[in-house]
Amino acid sequence: MTVFNALVISICVGILTVLNFTASGGFKTAIMTGVVTGLVLGHPEVGLQVGATCQLMSMGFFPYGGAVTPNYPMGAIFGTVIAIMSGDYNQGIVIGSVIALLGSWFTIAKGFINVRLIHAEDKALENGNYKAIDFYHILGIVITALVTMSIPVFFGLMIIDRYEIVMNFINNYAWIKSGLAAVSNLLAAVGFALLLSYMDIKDYWPFMLIGYALFAFFGASTMAIAIVAISVGYIYVFKLKKEEKGGAK
Repeated sequence: MTVFNALVISICVGILTVLNFTASGGFKTAIMTGVVTGLVLGHPEVGLQVGATCQLMSMGFFPYGGAVTPNYPMGAIFGTVIAIMSGDYNQGIVIGSVIALLGSWFTIAKGFINVRLIHAEDKALENGNYKAIDFYHILGIVITALVTMSIPVFFGLMIIDRYEIVMNFINNYAWIKSGLAAVSNLLAAVGFALLLSYMDIKDYWPFMLIGYALFAFFGASTMAIAIVAISVGYIYVFKLKKEEKGGAK
């Protein structure tokens, strides 16, 4: 990994983090960071593949009550790099999942720092210094981008070449590679299970069976199933709205 590539990736993911707070959201996601990393390294398709899997695993997590969740956007970055370096998507997913867990420590560190800023904002509010409140708020966003993404990503990418030692060891032992493939498939299954646990399957299970049948028995692609799902969902919602309007009359 060159210094230039590491710097570009760390700056880009830092900008995505800032945009996630200042814009409408949805910028600091595993898909976005994975694609950006893949674009910088010339393999956007690998970034999309790894990022989408990490995004799927992250869908069952939410920081309720300030709970710290795995940093899957960071995991997607390193997972994409490892997948490109090793040529093995499964290795990228496994390493990305581990990095996501380690990345949660930077989220905790950011929290400690931003607590000081919150107290500073309270004092500024007591003194009626609204410009200071704006400054501390913006500073908190910048610190979040630096501490949780840009700084650890840059230094991590600078030493990621040492992964070749582990990669060579894995290539020499086929059973490890098979284990990594099994674990990566299991992680995706866990992501699906977590997602389904948050969905109201009791009322919408027929739609789930339709999607399963299209994939398992008819070999439909993901895009085809998505198009069918959007169409059926629109018809279902439109019909409900029509019935509600009719009932209201």
